[in-house]
Amino acid sequence: MANGTSHGVDVETSTVDVPFERARRIVLASQAVFFGALALCVMLIHDHAAQKDGISYYGVHAETIVFAVVGYVTGSVGLWWFAGILRDEGVETTGWVSARVVSVMLVLLLLTPYNEGTFFNWAHMTVGVIGALVQVGASWRIMRRRATTLASVGFWVLLIGGVLAAASLPNWGFTHLLAGEIVFEVGYSLCVLEWARALVTAG
Repeated sequence: MANGTSHGVDVETSTVDVPFERARRIVLASQAVFFGALALCVMLIHDHAAQKDGISYYGVHAETIVFAVVGYVTGSVGLWWFAGILRDEGVETTGWVSARVVSVMLVLLLLTPYNEGTFFNWAHMTVGVIGALVQVGASWRIMRRRATTLASVGFWVLLIGGVLAAASLPNWGFTHLLAGEIVFEVGYSLCVLEWARALVTAG
């Protein structure tokens, strides 16, 4: 009887861990590519123009556009797959819907180069603002829902980055948009990992 009970627990634990481990691998792999590509871009160019225009600068600059596309597309695909796992495993709708929205946002940011006229510039800014608000909302929700150290650190890092980025938008000489956006995305990535951990509870 003891052996049977132990075996049953092992099977149950293994079943719960499968979607979590799969989601975690997808998130970590896609994040590694995204931030690795971003790091290459920053190493190649980190001048005043990049600091002023933020991460989007790398998507319109010839020297870095390939790395930006690889990073954005990989991040988008990873979030889309990750969202599917959250949905299929019954994790709260906020988690998978927000991940899908951010996934689409990453592609739209590439398709709306801000330096190609007023229409594209406004479209790019609109997509970016909506995406940022969704990221803030999803990060706030996971922090309130689970109250773990990872979720709390992720949200506050995201918030600090968001404030730094927002303060860089007005034309008053404070040009730290790139740094703010990078910090913001690091915070969001930590919160995404917490959404993955929610799969254990859902299971």
